[in-house]
Amino acid sequence: MKALVKESPAPGLTLKDIEKPRIERPDDVLFKVEYCAICVGETKVYDWNEWAAADKTLQLPTVLGHEACGVVVETGAEVKAFKPGDRIVNDPLIYCGRCRLCRSGATNMCENREIYGKRRGAFAQYAVLPERVICPLSDRLSLEEGPLLENLGIAVHAAEAAPHDPGDWAVILGGGGPIGILAAQTLAAWGVNTILTDLSDARLQLAREISGALVVDAKREDPVEQVMRETNGKGADFVIEMGANQAVLDQAFQCVRLCGTIVTIGTFDAPVAFNPFFSLVRREIRLQGVMGRTWETWRRMNRLIEAGKLNLRPLISAILPIEEYAAGFEMVKSHEVQKVLLKP
Repeated sequence: MKALVKESPAPGLTLKDIEKPRIERPDDVLFKVEYCAICVGETKVYDWNEWAAADKTLQLPTVLGHEACGVVVETGAEVKAFKPGDRIVNDPLIYCGRCRLCRSGATNMCENREIYGKRRGAFAQYAVLPERVICPLSDRLSLEEGPLLENLGIAVHAAEAAPHDPGDWAVILGGGGPIGILAAQTLAAWGVNTILTDLSDARLQLAREISGALVVDAKREDPVEQVMRETNGKGADFVIEMGANQAVLDQAFQCVRLCGTIVTIGTFDAPVAFNPFFSLVRREIRLQGVMGRTWETWRRMNRLIEAGKLNLRPLISAILPIEEYAAGFEMVKSHEVQKVLLKP
C-alpha cells in the first residue's frame, strides 16, 4: 500500500509502498483511511527543525499522520462496538487503560501512552488501531469533516479547562486557525463572550464569518486594549494562548483578570520568560497546559455536534491526493490556510 514515511532525520518525506497492516490483537480495528489532515506539528518533522529533533517520542522510520477518518474493514475477535463498513475517527493518544491516570479518567495523560504518528500513522491507505481509541463518526458529519475532530477535541478540552458562566469573557490569542475557531464556537455555544485575535488576513476573515467571536486584527489593533475596553478594565476571565511566542504569552498575562485562568496549547519552538511572582502569584493566576482530549471531552464534542452548534466544513481549505503531499505541506507552513487533507 502507499504510505507517507519519515525515513531519516533530514528534511522531506518519502511516498513509498509498504506492507499493509494486519489484525494482530483481538481488540484491533483495521480501517481504510479516507482522509488524513496535515498537522502544524508535522510540518516541523517535514522540515526536520530543532523541535522535531528534540521529540523523543518520534521513532524513525515511521508513517506520519494522526488526524484521520476512515471506514472499518476488519475487526479483531474481541471488538464489540464496530463492524466492517462503520465510519470512524481516531484519538491520536493511544492510552493503555490500566495505569492510575487512565483509571482516573485522564486517558490523555496515560503513563504508557503512544502518540499516533510518532511510531505509526495514517498517511497511508490502511491503518490499524485498538478499539479503545476508535470513535464513531456522527451521521451529521461527512467523511471529509472527520479529520477535524482531532482539532475539535483540543479546542473543547482547552475550553473546558476552567468552569464558565454565561456572560463570562474569554480571549483566544493567535486563534485564527482551526483549533482557535472551534474553541470560539464552543465557548459561544456555552454562552461565553469571546474575543479572538490573529495576524493572517485570510484567517481573520474566516473567523469573522464562523467563529462567533469578536475578531481583532493584531496587526492593526492592540488586543490588550480591546479586551480592557470590552471588560470595563477588569480583563478576561479565561485566556487561551495559541501564538506560541513570547509576545503572545505576555499579552495573555496582560489581559487576564485577577484570579483568572490562562490555558496554553501553543507549540513553542523556544523557551519563554516571565516572573512567576508578578505574573502569577500576586494575582492568583492559574496557568495550565492542555494536551489532546479525554473521553469526557469526546462526550461534550458529540453533544455539540448533535446539537448543530459547530460549523466544521469551512475549515477545510484543500483536499489533495497523497501524491501531492509536498504542496499540501507548503500550504500548511504558510499559515494562511485552515486544514489541508490528504487522500491516500
